[in-house]
Amino acid sequence: MTKRNRIWRSVFPAVCLILLVVYMVLCAAVKPDRILCRTTVNGAELGGMTAEAATGILEEKIRSCLEESVLTISFQGDMYQVDVRKALEYDCEAAVEKALRPGRENFFLRGGLLLKAAFTGRELPLTPVADQGILQEAVRDSGLLEADSRTEPSYKEENDQLVITVGKSGWKADEEKLLEAVREAVLSGDYKNVLACPTVEAAAEPVDLERLHEEICREAADAALDPENGYEIIPSVTGVDFDLEHARSLLEQAQEGDTVAVDLIRTMPGVRTEDMEAHLFQDVLAEFSTSVGGSENRKTNIRVAVEKCREIILNAGDEFSFNHTVGEQTAETGFKKANAILDGKIIQAYGGGICQVSTTIFEAALYAGLYIPERWCHTYVSSYADPGMDAAVAWDALDLRIVNDREYPVKLEVVYEAGRLTATFWGTRMEDMPIEIETEVLDDSGSLLKVMTYRKNYSPDRSHFFVEKISYSEYLNSSRRVD
Repeated sequence: MTKRNRIWRSVFPAVCLILLVVYMVLCAAVKPDRILCRTTVNGAELGGMTAEAATGILEEKIRSCLEESVLTISFQGDMYQVDVRKALEYDCEAAVEKALRPGRENFFLRGGLLLKAAFTGRELPLTPVADQGILQEAVRDSGLLEADSRTEPSYKEENDQLVITVGKSGWKADEEKLLEAVREAVLSGDYKNVLACPTVEAAAEPVDLERLHEEICREAADAALDPENGYEIIPSVTGVDFDLEHARSLLEQAQEGDTVAVDLIRTMPGVRTEDMEAHLFQDVLAEFSTSVGGSENRKTNIRVAVEKCREIILNAGDEFSFNHTVGEQTAETGFKKANAILDGKIIQAYGGGICQVSTTIFEAALYAGLYIPERWCHTYVSSYADPGMDAAVAWDALDLRIVNDREYPVKLEVVYEAGRLTATFWGTRMEDMPIEIETEVLDDSGSLLKVMTYRKNYSPDRSHFFVEKISYSEYLNSSRRVD
């Protein structure tokens, strides 16, 4: 045995003992409540820290990372931002617990783990948990799912034509693949690189002719007055239409991006806005007056009824109802008791005498040429109107109804002053058509009087006329006149 061997044999045990002592010191140096040196989690240095301190550092690091958790995704050259911050959750406590685990291994293993950490370091990942529902909502909020490179069909009105441009095919986001790409980017923590949006081919949207027809086309409408807005003029509307089948035929032959032109059919209104403004209520269509007599109560009733009929405006096609306008006659509505007829007998009733108001309006309507769908006669001939020229009313039984069958609005004005009751119809006289009212006695046997009322409507030059049968009247005791 050489001298060197003898020395080595005497030194080797000592060296081993020293190394063993050093290793044991290293094992003892590892503290279970401290993270090994050079340990990082998501780039945060946690070596030597307690669980509490490491958790605080890691949470601060995650807060900073979350501020940058916004993906940039490109679609056809446009950039979209997908903010995924609300969808991510990080379990910092679990990550710190994992970082502490080596210090809690078997005592004799700790020294080796410490040496490994000192020389190579330990990088532990902290992967977020992504809430898929919130992640999908973030993608939807970015607008990517609405991104579409197709050209939509369009139209415009030009030179009395409807010019329709057919849409073009393109691309739109592939939602399923887009969500998968977002999930992968989130799990990898890659927020710096721009993602290309996965796409799928999208066919051009067809032209919805029915919807277009509904949107474009409208009926012609005359100018009118708005009773809900102080009778302001409602503007007239020019009617628009087009041949739906012809348009469909043209589109069937068109290619993507082509334009087709369809002729528009326009219908002018009978009464334009400017006509209404120029001619509204410019003419007296007819005026009729009667002399008021009788008791003070009767005159009061006439005055109350006149107040309710003072100014009535009827648009074309509107109907005037005396009963609807005046309402039920009671003491509460301001009426008094006066002479009235019930079953052929004179009685005292609230509203007695208001038939003179309806009669005066009726006669004015006759001469104005308005349509009168309902009118009733009295039991006896009235003292203020000739036979066949009166108009009896009774609440909820007999009514006087007048319809404005003209193109322009009509206004009824009723005035009671100086013992005279006057009804005037204002309107627009498009041409002068004289009117005459005639009555024909069909039977006058003394106990019964039968009368037919006619209206003669002449042409402007009075060269011809047509006759309307207005109403039939039947009275008791033709010699008797009552108020």
